[in-house]
Amino acid sequence: MRFHIILTAALTLAVPVSAQEHPPHARTWTYGGPTGPERWSELEPANAACAAGQQESPIDLNGAITADLGVLDIDWSPMPAAARDTGHAIQLDAPEGSTMAVGGQTYRLLQFHVHQPAEHLLDGRRFPLEIHFVHAGPDGVLGVLGVFAGVGATSAPLQAVIDSLGAPTAGPALDPNGLLPTGRDFFRYEGSLTTPPCSETVDWVVPSDPITVSQDQIDAFERLHPGNTRPVQPLYRRFLLRSGH
Repeated sequence: MRFHIILTAALTLAVPVSAQEHPPHARTWTYGGPTGPERWSELEPANAACAAGQQESPIDLNGAITADLGVLDIDWSPMPAAARDTGHAIQLDAPEGSTMAVGGQTYRLLQFHVHQPAEHLLDGRRFPLEIHFVHAGPDGVLGVLGVFAGVGATSAPLQAVIDSLGAPTAGPALDPNGLLPTGRDFFRYEGSLTTPPCSETVDWVVPSDPITVSQDQIDAFERLHPGNTRPVQPLYRRFLLRSGH
């Protein structure tokens, strides 16, 4: 693994910067039908890991080992609300300057996008939404923070994303920190992109607490991209760690 129980090992694998949004051949795959997840590996030779990989994502966050994972340090700055539809998700690209640090590694924020419903499970439970904050480390490895969203109070930052979609100009600055749960307990494991080519070059961080969004907001993403969710993958022999003392 790239990290031990205390996460002191160096990260060594690399992924092209082009994976920061969606990997190559993004227009040739879908979430259902003959080009859905069960067939991704057949669409391009580069997608072989989608069927043969042993460190694939998403997974069910169940049976984690409690470990001292250190502090999850989020340093995100406000950004203009300028969402766009990539064809597979609603995405907002981040300007330079925002970072995530965990386990002795610092990653810079590239973008965040929304999956409906959530891709990861939490002890078998699937949340209505999951927001993926995609970061790149200095060695090219991606650090992805996945935040669950359940039904509750309206999320102002998420509403700014929705309102900006298709607008001719960017909306007022939104604070992505408003899309973080108040708790800082989290899961961590070594995994992959959840889209083709399913490259196994992602360090996943998933807070255990969800944020809340309104049912109207969930419905908005369901209308835009219903079911943009890859099926859960086996854990195999990987370590799933959970922060604790």
